[in-house]
Amino acid sequence: MNSRNLYSSFEVSDSTELEGKREDYLTNETPIAISYNGISHVVMMATPNDLEDFAIGFSFSEGIVQSKDDIFDIQIRKNSNGTEINLEIDQENFINLKKIKRNLSGKTGCGICGVESLDYFSDRLNRLYPSRNEILLKKDIIFKSLSDFNNSQEAHSKTGSIHAASFFDSNGKILSTSEDVGRHNALDKLIGSILAKRLNGGFVICSSRASYEMVQKILVTKIPILIAISAPTSMAVELAKKNNLTLIGFAREKRFVVYSHKERIIE
Repeated sequence: MNSRNLYSSFEVSDSTELEGKREDYLTNETPIAISYNGISHVVMMATPNDLEDFAIGFSFSEGIVQSKDDIFDIQIRKNSNGTEINLEIDQENFINLKKIKRNLSGKTGCGICGVESLDYFSDRLNRLYPSRNEILLKKDIIFKSLSDFNNSQEAHSKTGSIHAASFFDSNGKILSTSEDVGRHNALDKLIGSILAKRLNGGFVICSSRASYEMVQKILVTKIPILIAISAPTSMAVELAKKNNLTLIGFAREKRFVVYSHKERIIE
């Protein structure tokens, strides 16, 4: 198993040579149970690396805590069924958590799977998000960042089945990268890393489409620009326009499409 628990090696037979065997790599996926103050909240399917960042980022992007300082302790325990993460949070946030009812299972990285009420979904759409940090980003920096982003994904090059999200400063330098089989999980891990390292400014590139949930997770931070390798959804674009987020999709080597607030992108 890889030292960061991202993937495992297996012996496989290829269709081009069924008589022989070769080594292949598969992304690790396991149940991750998250509890707050000893009370079970949700089980997510995720890749078992950077779990402290995952716990912090998930708690923050879901609105369970308002800052990293609201988390007093994180305990991670692996057992035969998966991994348990218990966070000790302050009493005010724990009381508010009881208003968010979830079932105790979720698909891989699902943003709102298990939410029992449409009111909760509506609240997320209409909530007031923090103001964005203001930066201007040159097109050439975006193209360079995309190249560096692709080259940094060792796990993806081995497995072909893992997502990544990276945080860059305004000059295009990678400050943090997170990976997971689920795109939402990768972004939560990155947000947790940003909070833990107290990083500021900059922009995010993700290896997936820009769905509503991905935009919503960025909006809880002050990050002003989200760049997705694939397409956005209509709700993602509407949410980005409403909340002053620059949303870029179809980001490739020499082209990209700006869907909202293009004033931050310059020649």
